[in-house]
Amino acid sequence: MIEKIDIPRIVIAASGSSSGKTMITAGLARCLVKRGFKVQTFKVGPDFIDPQYLTMASGRTCVNLDSWLMREDDILRDFTYYARDTDIALIEGVRSLYDSADPLSLKGSTWLVASIIKSPVILVIDISGINMGAAAIAKGFSTLMEGVEVKGVILNKARGKSHAVKAKAAIESMAKLRVIGILPRLEELEVKMRHLGLTPAMERRVKAEETIEKWCSMVNENIDVDSLIEIAKSAPPLSIKAFKPPYEACNRQSVRIAIALDEAFNFYYKQNIDTLRRLGADIVTFSPLMDNSLREVSGLIVGGGYPQLFLAQLQENESIMMNLKKLIEDECPTYAECGGLMYLCEEIMDFRGFKAKGVSIIPATCKISKSTRFLGYTIHRVVQDNVLSKTGSEVKGHEFHYSSIEVKGDVKYAYEVLRGYGINGKRDGIIIHNALASYTHILASGQEHLFKRFIESCSAYSKR
Repeated sequence: MIEKIDIPRIVIAASGSSSGKTMITAGLARCLVKRGFKVQTFKVGPDFIDPQYLTMASGRTCVNLDSWLMREDDILRDFTYYARDTDIALIEGVRSLYDSADPLSLKGSTWLVASIIKSPVILVIDISGINMGAAAIAKGFSTLMEGVEVKGVILNKARGKSHAVKAKAAIESMAKLRVIGILPRLEELEVKMRHLGLTPAMERRVKAEETIEKWCSMVNENIDVDSLIEIAKSAPPLSIKAFKPPYEACNRQSVRIAIALDEAFNFYYKQNIDTLRRLGADIVTFSPLMDNSLREVSGLIVGGGYPQLFLAQLQENESIMMNLKKLIEDECPTYAECGGLMYLCEEIMDFRGFKAKGVSIIPATCKISKSTRFLGYTIHRVVQDNVLSKTGSEVKGHEFHYSSIEVKGDVKYAYEVLRGYGINGKRDGIIIHNALASYTHILASGQEHLFKRFIESCSAYSKR
């Protein structure tokens, strides 16, 4: 059965990274919310930090759309499902409109997501040091590929009125595109950066809220918001198969899964949590920083984040580490990603040489570095059965890490690395008891079977 769904939508793309996409998308989201709109935000590509700002700005959890990890049907399903009861959808792009993991492929690009959801595009251009050059950028981006329509341009980082007038005139005369907003360069609007991008909003809630309000004011004052709304409404209806969740919703919550969630651990995809719930999980959260114990649980998930910034506080909370260690040694199904992997090690050493004790399940030392180990998409072949997957299958994901793991002695690995780096360039996914800890982050959409297997393992554990 085919449904036609009309969702006003707009993709905020850019000519390059750090052009101001997050500032504009979050600022616009807050502006629209203040006008009474129900706004659903999306982020293209693998990203945990920008979505935190978009979530705060809109009041609804941001959803990632990734054309490298997800099939076209997955993208359409997730987009229409999460935006179905809202007034407008705002989709923030990744890098430039065309950039992807492969310079000769659009797989993983903002362009491909915009094409799949048939969304008009607004192009953000950083005009620092250029005026007529902005016209060349605008024309090149709007004409390089057919299938996506750039409906307008927003200029960012204008030096002053004269600079703004010159760049606007060049674009509208030579690229034949309308400039619907010009933002000045203001240092107070910029957010402190870290090696994975902006500083996470969860670490600076009050400051992040103040920043979003400033972004909102800047958008209101310098961008034609009414025109953006009209462009969003011009998006054509989407024809899709009647929505069905990846697995039928379970009316009975059969397992209780505890997820680490605080300032140190907060990298989670909404689809992952929602998939677990649809499969029957009762989700509870706990803080490795603040909580002393866990109530009876059937499974554990410790996601990514920046535990290296909270080493002293994590180390001081010995009771929760002892609780986690006991549960894992009792064969409680456990899945840890990146920061979670680091936390389960015997010790963690930051780049200043400070060492802190970890949960001490994995016989290894984690060392933080200022230089990247690997950032990008991953493909792993499963070589050992584990709580997520069976031998012989493949798992797709991505890695963002500036740390290394020095393993002491022999351990079992779940994955052979086909693309990426993992723990040692050849292997990823350490298996200890009934726990799997890897550098790879996975997205449920298109890989729901991984979470079904985890739920089955949790169910078996709870029935012992």
